[in-house]
Amino acid sequence: MVTQACETCAVAEGRRAFVTKTLLAAVGAWVLQGCGDGDIGGPGAPDFAPPIAGGRLVVSLASFPALATVGGIARVDAGGTAPIAAVRIASETFLAVSMVCTHAGFQPIEIRPTGFRCPNHGAQFDREGAWVGGQPTGDLFQYPVAYDATAGTVTIG
Repeated sequence: MVTQACETCAVAEGRRAFVTKTLLAAVGAWVLQGCGDGDIGGPGAPDFAPPIAGGRLVVSLASFPALATVGGIARVDAGGTAPIAAVRIASETFLAVSMVCTHAGFQPIEIRPTGFRCPNHGAQFDREGAWVGGQPTGDLFQYPVAYDATAGTVTIG
């Protein structure tokens, strides 16, 4: 009888371990699915900068106080489908970057004092859009920029 009870316990313990391992494997697969395929770029990441509606965007610097100083960053697309940030990198030099994370296409990424951060996977980018940490990925896409000091505008695209 003691042998019978021990065999029953062993079978029950074996089932419990099997169910636990199976459940953990299923949860792990579900979590990994949400993180893309593990490759740089992920399945949802664009392989180009999102197009600007109308082909170009004219930004009045007076409308974005953050761009009055070197190092300033502001989202300038007015909430469009192609989120874009302008960055003043020198007194007369600007650049524009896509605010779409190059890992899995999350948008818009956050503007931080030192650059950008994707809140979805934690990828971090400097002010010029270069990847600097967090989820491995590529640099943010840059748009062509023209600065008109007389008009106080930056034309993107």
